[in-house]
Amino acid sequence: MNEPLDHALALRAQLHEIPEASGCETRTKELLMRDLAGACEVQDCGKWFYAAHREAGAESALCFRADMDAVSGVGGRVYHGCGHDGHMSVVASLARAMAGRKVGKNLFFLFQHAEETGEGAREASGIFDRESIDAIFGFHNCPGFPEGAVLFRDDVFACASRGLILTFSGVQSHAAYPENGRNPAYPMAALLSRLPEIGDPARYRGMTLVTPVGFSAGGRAFGVAAGRGEVCLTLRAWYDRDLEQLEETVYETACLEAEKAGVTVTREETEVFAATRNDPSLKPFVAQAAEAAGLTALQLQEPFRWSEDFGRYGAKAKAFYFGVGGGETAAGLHTPGYQWNDCVTRSALALLTALAERPFRL
Repeated sequence: MNEPLDHALALRAQLHEIPEASGCETRTKELLMRDLAGACEVQDCGKWFYAAHREAGAESALCFRADMDAVSGVGGRVYHGCGHDGHMSVVASLARAMAGRKVGKNLFFLFQHAEETGEGAREASGIFDRESIDAIFGFHNCPGFPEGAVLFRDDVFACASRGLILTFSGVQSHAAYPENGRNPAYPMAALLSRLPEIGDPARYRGMTLVTPVGFSAGGRAFGVAAGRGEVCLTLRAWYDRDLEQLEETVYETACLEAEKAGVTVTREETEVFAATRNDPSLKPFVAQAAEAAGLTALQLQEPFRWSEDFGRYGAKAKAFYFGVGGGETAAGLHTPGYQWNDCVTRSALALLTALAERPFRL
């Protein structure tokens, strides 16, 4: 009988039944805090919380992070289509398994809200103001890769990204007299036509991607020429500096096209994610732990295109993020057919346990 594994599997089943949107993880948080009460010290920090395993004379401190929110699916139904229920169950079971143990270090178990919007890690970074932490670790289940394999990547593991909302303001007019107005649809269309050129990878250090996700101008009022419009784009890049350059180029182009049409443009950023980058000094420590746990390791050739707000923690402490394969034919993250694979629970729990138990030396 493997008590931590059995507990993780049972806890995930419970969490799976109470998915909650980003920033609304009240029942999820309550369930986790009840589960950890008595096994370790629990610190309530509002929308997020952490558990602590402290040892007298500890010379180092590690943190393990899990995300609590779910995603929106068909018809707006919230469901655990990204596997955060599994992430939480693994970290919570690890915290319980460390109760009464002596591993020569302090251990912290961080449960953050709102990963999907990029807001959670910004707020939960407050743990570094409360505690002295040498390194933080996180993981993600990864459908499309061999079951239970640990996925490593040097430097960038997951892309930086952000939403960019460009608002074009012109002058509304009668549709019969468009010359009396300034219609923003034309500079908006001109901008969209130039996006392939702006996102040309030859301009940047690594992969960049500009994806139009929304376009609106005017409405179904056929006697009225549009006076206001909005273009929504998702910008994505391997590197943070490339993302900054990409946004500035998009905005400058929008302003240029708007000026030609006598229209003004403003911008707003949303759902901002820094690149998730791995500290090279931690790789040997994680690799040795994976070997000790008897896990197969795979080196990724490219970063994942999706983003993870774990990237914010790298500004506070040494950080390392890894993936665990969920099956080569498994349905992808955020899709209607997505399902958690219990092999991820086994591998992730084994690796995190090995990290908690091994002497931390860099």
